[in-house]
Amino acid sequence: MSESEKKGSAWPWIAVPLSAIVLFFVLRECQHRLPPAEHAPSQSTAPAKPASPEPAATPAPDPAPQQQ
Repeated sequence: MSESEKKGSAWPWIAVPLSAIVLFFVLRECQHRLPPAEHAPSQSTAPAKPASPEPAATPAPDPAPQQQ
């Protein structure tokens, strides 16, 4: 081998595995804090029924006669 080969920097060899380990534990903590999907409230696809009847279904009262 020739002596003119340049040695690479050492920081990527330390930073990449360290960041991978940190990312692993951060994502693991996020997974533990999220509730499981089976305990989540069920979302129905049907529209919810209104509590009161629709305004168009009830007849409108007759307007009061106006006095001049």
